[in-house]
Amino acid sequence: QTTAEDAAAAARAGGAREAEADGVCPLGTGLVTAVATICVVSFLYNAGQSTFDSFFPIYAAGTLGMGPTKIGGTLTSLAAISFGVSAFFFSKVQEILGLTLTAAAGLVLVAVGLCGVGLAGSEFGAVAAAAVYVSGIPLFTPAVPILLMQCVPKNQRGAVMGLDSAVNSVARIATPIAFGKIYVRGSGQLNAPFLAAGGVVAFAALVVVFRRWSVL
Repeated sequence: QTTAEDAAAAARAGGAREAEADGVCPLGTGLVTAVATICVVSFLYNAGQSTFDSFFPIYAAGTLGMGPTKIGGTLTSLAAISFGVSAFFFSKVQEILGLTLTAAAGLVLVAVGLCGVGLAGSEFGAVAAAAVYVSGIPLFTPAVPILLMQCVPKNQRGAVMGLDSAVNSVARIATPIAFGKIYVRGSGQLNAPFLAAGGVVAFAALVVVFRRWSVL
């Protein structure tokens, strides 16, 4: 219990330190470094998200034997979970961890959820892992525009946001094709793209944590 309390205290201290450093970009002291970090992390996150969007319905139908009605109901339930986290938990988590570590926590949940879907051998396990996945999305996605505002001068924000949007689009176009090849090479095992996507997003979380602790 003491260890858990110490960890919580350390997390709050980190969040407070980040709040005190308001006006300082938590991802890099230079504009190029900060923007590159944000774009790389966004690319990796969108690679994971596009994998779930592209392969989960196929996986649910082909491997888990779920019908169209059950798949639709599952996706609706997952959307409700994501909304609940966004509406009731994001601000509380941000107060404790700070913006950057909240984004990292979201990426960790996304990565764990993707890997969990890939490793699940049952409908219940896959849906539970998908719930973890969607719980991480609203912890990460609000952070990107806020970080851009913190790290980029006002007169360059439009250009940088356009660049980030373009990078995200490339990720969402290229990833299903690339991970589709992983699926083919995996002899039709649909878990392979989910495991690959989980690893990619986990790396994004490590990048965020490393940059945050090296700056603040």
